[in-house]
Amino acid sequence: MDVKKKHLLILVALLGAWGLIFAFRSPGGPASRREVRAAVARPTRTPAAQGGGLPRLKTGLLELPRPAYPPEVQNIFGTPPPPPRPPLAAVTPAGPPPPDPFQEEGKRLRYVGFLDAGKVKLAFIVQGQEVHTVEVGATFSARFRVQAIAEDAVLLSSLDGEKQIRLPLAPDAGSRPPAGPAAPGRPEGHRP
Repeated sequence: MDVKKKHLLILVALLGAWGLIFAFRSPGGPASRREVRAAVARPTRTPAAQGGGLPRLKTGLLELPRPAYPPEVQNIFGTPPPPPRPPLAAVTPAGPPPPDPFQEEGKRLRYVGFLDAGKVKLAFIVQGQEVHTVEVGATFSARFRVQAIAEDAVLLSSLDGEKQIRLPLAPDAGSRPPAGPAAPGRPEGHRP
């Protein structure tokens, strides 16, 4: 019980000290009240404006147009409005360009070999089930013209010459076709 009395006594002493400090240091305390009474008792006059009289009012400012208010009144203490959405046309990214039909059809071709017959070189080009035998300058499939023939590749162009495609020699072009029925004395599928 003795500890509770000590704590209570310290609390009362601190509250009393705080009250005295507040009374003498506060802006509305006794010291400032005295200054206010003295100022009211002897009013001071300010000197007149430079013109010698009362200042003139600028009545022209009253005739100015009022500034336009926003259509909606916004709460300055609330959350800010969301930013405006960007236009849809600018947001949509452009897709990849459509594939070139010449290049796409050229991907279906295979260069399987060539024949050097003296002055003329012939290229063997497979398109699906068809095998085209063409020489330099010749056209096939009404779409391709042979520009050059080499051992490892053939250069094709469109008929107007604007587009080109290079066909490398197919990796399985030099191999023999699979063997037919097994020859006597050889295992099935064995190549000589």
